[in-house]
Amino acid sequence: MSKVLSRSAPTWLLPVTTVCLVTGFLVVSAWNQTPVPNAASRLQDRLGVQSGAPGVGESIGEKANEIAKLREEITKLENAVATQSRQANVLNDNLQSVKEFAGLTEVEGPGIEIVMKDSERASDDDFIGSAYVIHDRDVINVVNELWMSGAEAVSVNGHRVSVRTSYRCEGPVIYVGRNPISSPVVIQAIGSPETLFGALTMRGRYLDDIRQVDPAMVDVRKKERLVLPAYTGSTEVKYAKSGKKPQ
Repeated sequence: MSKVLSRSAPTWLLPVTTVCLVTGFLVVSAWNQTPVPNAASRLQDRLGVQSGAPGVGESIGEKANEIAKLREEITKLENAVATQSRQANVLNDNLQSVKEFAGLTEVEGPGIEIVMKDSERASDDDFIGSAYVIHDRDVINVVNELWMSGAEAVSVNGHRVSVRTSYRCEGPVIYVGRNPISSPVVIQAIGSPETLFGALTMRGRYLDDIRQVDPAMVDVRKKERLVLPAYTGSTEVKYAKSGKKPQ
């Protein structure tokens, strides 16, 4: 019986069986040692990815701070420019006001117009100081009364005058500054028409004296709009200087 069994059992059975057992053991061991990710580990990995690799979050934060600083600097520059613009506008407004006050710009506005002319009664034989002829003193006195009555700008025969304008006669010619004029003399003044008209036509004023000689020598009218040119005379100052600021 034993002989029959030994014949029927192949010689390779035992080694193959042993190899299979060992291989199965190794496979089971490897499977047990391989970790299977659960929900907790997957969540941890996801949070780690979202938080970024080491240093990425810090770099983003630094860039954000730099952007915030740049925006702050831009805001400061914008405010500085706006402040300088406002200051420049104020300075320009003041400069324009000074130029207008000094007569250096063309101006327009309401006012009055005074026309003075030689009387038709005047003759060639009348001497230079004749009451029938308009003289430099007539222009000076009328212009001064206009200033005293509130005139803001004055012109004589189209020439803007200022407090430095000179007036003189040379024969029948009147010089306003360096500009020669003759009768009729047209004086325009910007200001309150009612105030200027009332002041210049009041009895006892200078124009009233001329009217006493010949009413036709003077004509005064209110004007809704006058346009006076800029002053073209000299503005050079040789001796006067700005005073020292008080300490």
